[in-house]
Amino acid sequence: MPPANPLLQRWQLPAWSEIQAEHLIPAFDAIVADNQRIIAEVIATQTVHPNWDDLVVAIDEADARIAETIAIVEVLDTVKGADPEWLAQSAQCSLTAKRYRSQKFANLALYRTYQGLERSPIAASFDAFRKASLAKTLLGFRLTGIELPAEQRQRLATLTGEIDLQQQIFLINLQRSNAAWTRQIDDIATLDGLSVEFRDRLALNARQAGKTGWLLTLDHNTYEYLMKNARDRRLREAYFIAFNTRASDQGPHAGRFDNGPVLQKLLALRHEQARLLGFESFAHLRLSQQMAASPVQVEAFLKQQIAHNQAALEQDTRVLQAFAATHGVEELQAWDFDYFVEQWRQQHSASVLKGLRQYFALDETLNRFCQFIEHLFGVKLTERKDLSHWHETVRLLEVSEYDQVIGFIYIDLFHRQDAPDYAMTHTVRDHHINAEGRPALPIAILHCNFPPISGDHLGVLSHKDLRVLFHEFGHCLQHVLTRSPHHNLSGISQMGRDSAEFAGQLFEQFSLSDELLEWLSAHYQNRVPLGRPRINSALTALAAHTSRDTATLLLESLLDLELHRSEANGRNVQQCFDTVLQQIPQLNLPAYCRFANGFDYLVTGYEASVYAYKWSGVLASEAFKRVEREGVFNTQTGRGLREAFFSGESVSLPDAMEKFLGHPIPAELFPARPD
Repeated sequence: MPPANPLLQRWQLPAWSEIQAEHLIPAFDAIVADNQRIIAEVIATQTVHPNWDDLVVAIDEADARIAETIAIVEVLDTVKGADPEWLAQSAQCSLTAKRYRSQKFANLALYRTYQGLERSPIAASFDAFRKASLAKTLLGFRLTGIELPAEQRQRLATLTGEIDLQQQIFLINLQRSNAAWTRQIDDIATLDGLSVEFRDRLALNARQAGKTGWLLTLDHNTYEYLMKNARDRRLREAYFIAFNTRASDQGPHAGRFDNGPVLQKLLALRHEQARLLGFESFAHLRLSQQMAASPVQVEAFLKQQIAHNQAALEQDTRVLQAFAATHGVEELQAWDFDYFVEQWRQQHSASVLKGLRQYFALDETLNRFCQFIEHLFGVKLTERKDLSHWHETVRLLEVSEYDQVIGFIYIDLFHRQDAPDYAMTHTVRDHHINAEGRPALPIAILHCNFPPISGDHLGVLSHKDLRVLFHEFGHCLQHVLTRSPHHNLSGISQMGRDSAEFAGQLFEQFSLSDELLEWLSAHYQNRVPLGRPRINSALTALAAHTSRDTATLLLESLLDLELHRSEANGRNVQQCFDTVLQQIPQLNLPAYCRFANGFDYLVTGYEASVYAYKWSGVLASEAFKRVEREGVFNTQTGRGLREAFFSGESVSLPDAMEKFLGHPIPAELFPARPD
């Protein structure tokens, strides 16, 4: 008798280590067949007298089952990239899942059944959240073209497939472009300014590639570190060019993996998709599911933020130019700014910044931060050792309340070659009440993309690392603390981007609290904490010359918005970039920059939504004013945060803000919603 397929068993936590390539296709085929049977039974029994449990809960449970299986496979993809059999099976399962979803949302009989429930007498007695869940389900059908004529539905299905393909091509081109560029260094003097730990990682790269010396590769961690610390200006320039011309018609691999035509085609496909669905542009389509009212309001918000940042950006640029001149650089180039910001900080604040990370050993900081969460939110976080995992460094936190488990958070801290090259929160299961009336416990995965700890080097965190950790932890908490029983309203994956990013931005604010940092800190050798005066001096130093970072985020956000409404006026990708860059000329980016070609947010679910980071950040800063005023350890304030933003009881972030602040959001924070 063949062993049981772990993907087809009931599980509280996935049996990660037991899942093999041969399990994938049989599991997906079985789940899809079962889901199709459920849909047929629902249509047969619910058309005349539909009810909530036998229609909504039954279909939600089917949707949850396939979504959870997809999530498991996506996680395992990050460690099985070298296994061709796994990749082939995974790709086939992805197609099976997409085909099933398309068929479900094209099922007119199922759509009419939901409509029948919406119009039924019992729907009048539904609470606000049932009504919101049902309305969201019906909107999902409409946004896949269920009400369009047959010919247009077919065109929409074709467009969806072509969009998926172009997004995959974009990512493949970017991955190949990253892999194609390396630079071997034999003279250690070229690496002047880089830490011993960083140089050792480059030496390991070289050994693994069968080379001598040190080997640079293209990735975000290396880029950020090198731009800040490498004294060799020619090295910074070479790396800047390679990184900012990835997958383009410029740079060292010009034309080989060019995402320019791919992105142009993708934007045209998205625009046609939006127009078929009755929207003016793809930006309008995306914002129909967000808190922001329209592209006009988002553009006004971003331009308002650019104006707010302009004076600081101009002042910072003047100061840095004068500072660079004292180091023999008469004209700052794009590859100089981050380096001279770091040098300026070292010259003006070296005494408070030097060795700061030695007070935040990774394990100790994570443990104490968990204690803080327990105190603030009234929950218990317990590390489970008896876990099945997908990588040996993965850890598991069990979240409980009143001795009852309410969710799980996996901690996956380190960068791996096959994993995404950015920090992220991945969701495996959303909280919901299943068909048996029992809660399905939510599962989130926190991935920080930290450089791996190797050799004798310490596992210590910079302040930026703390911000990343806190940000992703905020997302995980919002996911697991929800009490919403409805599958399509529960969890961060069900929220609009400008609402979903709020929790991460809110928890970043905690990393700026001197009160919390003092409590978290403990020198890795003698456990002596940082003093409050030094913390405040360090935070002041770290906040200096950040206007360029703000400007870069605003550039990304405005470019994303422009690209997704640009079809209406015929501009291409580079013309949009040039137009946006004119609004922030202080960034001084070279004409050869092809930023959009390597901007993976355009194809990973943030398209026409990148503004969400700044939008939610402004709201988070406002909310945190109450936390600071009442004290970060104030449990009453913590309970207020949890009830307003993490319980899942509110589907509107503005309503949650008003509940927490005790007054409406100040009008000066956002431009008025257009009529």
